[in-house]
Amino acid sequence: MLFQQFTVEGLGCFSYLIGCPQAGRAVVIDPRRDVDCYLEAARRNGVKITAVVDTHVHADHVSGAHELRHRVGADINMGAGSPVEFPFTPLSPGNRTTIGAVAIEVLGTPGHTPHAISLAVTDLSRGTIPQLLLTGDLLFVGGVGRPDLAGQELLEEQIAHLYHSLHHQLGRFEDYIEVYPAHGAGSLCGSGLSAKPSSTLGYERQVNPYLQLDQVKFTALMRRERPPKPRNFDTIIAMNRHGAKLLDDLPTPHPLTAVQLDAARRDPGIAIIDLRESSAFGGAHIPGSLNIGMSANAPTWLGSVVDTGKDLVLIANDTEQIEAAAAAFHRVGFDHITGAHIGLSEWILGGRDTGFLPQVSVHGLRRVLDNYPDHRVIDIRRVDEWRAGHIGNAEHLPLPELIERGIGDAEPDAHISLICGSGYRSNIGASHLKERGMTHVYSIIGGMNAWRAAGLPVSD
Repeated sequence: MLFQQFTVEGLGCFSYLIGCPQAGRAVVIDPRRDVDCYLEAARRNGVKITAVVDTHVHADHVSGAHELRHRVGADINMGAGSPVEFPFTPLSPGNRTTIGAVAIEVLGTPGHTPHAISLAVTDLSRGTIPQLLLTGDLLFVGGVGRPDLAGQELLEEQIAHLYHSLHHQLGRFEDYIEVYPAHGAGSLCGSGLSAKPSSTLGYERQVNPYLQLDQVKFTALMRRERPPKPRNFDTIIAMNRHGAKLLDDLPTPHPLTAVQLDAARRDPGIAIIDLRESSAFGGAHIPGSLNIGMSANAPTWLGSVVDTGKDLVLIANDTEQIEAAAAAFHRVGFDHITGAHIGLSEWILGGRDTGFLPQVSVHGLRRVLDNYPDHRVIDIRRVDEWRAGHIGNAEHLPLPELIERGIGDAEPDAHISLICGSGYRSNIGASHLKERGMTHVYSIIGGMNAWRAAGLPVSD
């Protein structure tokens, strides 16, 4: 049996190539949008990708199913009744497909979405019992799928389905069976996800906190404990229901002159995203731009704070950074990346105004607080991070909420420091507040990691 897992770092997406080299065929499960990695793996192993399976309508990433159908003619398969607007082969519980020495059985496992499926895979060259489970967004390593994405009106039904799928649909499988989910750490499709890419069903039954609860406690927990829903999830769901555009049909980010960039920043339909590191952005940036430094997590934060309806213009250090960002942002539903500009030299030498975002060390913040006790410190980390320890007298306002409503009671000239875990998110939040007209905003370098390393006091 050919079995290979693929990872999208930062997004926490896992996808799979399963096939039989002797039969010369393979299937891709839950593919990412840019599909060259699967085509290369298939070529290397001497197999043809003949089918794609999406275990559900994804919310966090654009499916590569249509890319694979276009590139190699692969048949698209989904759970029967999936609410999509394109032709697909429906998979019902109990359906069984054989690819040479590989058997794949379909399990109906609703809960994350109403028509979600999981797959039980058997290597027939070794035996007749399933060897592994591809659990989609039902069961993760350390967590379970969130039940709210189908809509608030279906929440109670989805929670009940989720519990039933976890305990009854998976209940017939032995502890030794391997579990391969569609997501790991970094994904917002569930809570508590581990960075480990696989597990066993028995281990999850022993240590996964969500599997230790009876239905009453499970229901109560699912009602109240869910990660924030990023802005782009609804757009991605719509794209996956309609069928995503092919990557070759998307606009290419064209180089912009400083004059064109100046016009773009005044257009409310355009968001200027500065991919440079925090210190470079802090020293000088185009007024109104948002700093989302290029990292594995950049697509997640972009989707959390920027409207997908806007065109994007990227500011970067070089063309390679722009190309990498465009590929990453296309995965999360940003199809209109229309312009790009390298560095700020042309902008500055043309005599144009630049913004400044002070980068303050944790020791500098400590001195500010000693001298100005009323200085506002706003911690923009997640709730679990805040509960694990924070600066005394700091206020808590998670970044997505800050972006959504700002700091309602703050005057435009108020002095405010933002702190996160490392300084990355604080630059996003601070650059957003600067764009909204606040003039004295500071980003704390190193965040709470540096605060703790410096031995400064932490409250709980």
